[in-house]
Amino acid sequence: MSSGIPLTVMFQRPGFFLTDVRIVVSVNGQPIYDGSFRDGFERTVEVLPGQHFVDTTIELGALKRTRRYPIDVAPARGYTVALSYSRFWGNFTKKPLVTPY
Repeated sequence: MSSGIPLTVMFQRPGFFLTDVRIVVSVNGQPIYDGSFRDGFERTVEVLPGQHFVDTTIELGALKRTRRYPIDVAPARGYTVALSYSRFWGNFTKKPLVTPY
């Protein structure tokens, strides 16, 4: 039996984009997704209670757009971290939707 708490990081397919770019997502420095922006993704990792960091990088050729999200995880709860993309800023929004379950 695992003592970890599930932390699901997800990004729904963003709709129409003419080109695709690479995104890399990590939790506490460990990559959990490295792939297509247009495909979206959902990955679950187990973490211990406390503060954790979800980092994102959108690679646009030589330009990289990054975000860091601190996520506080309470004991005995699972969490979903839903990322949203801002077409205006060309990056993920400043705050994800964090939902305990």
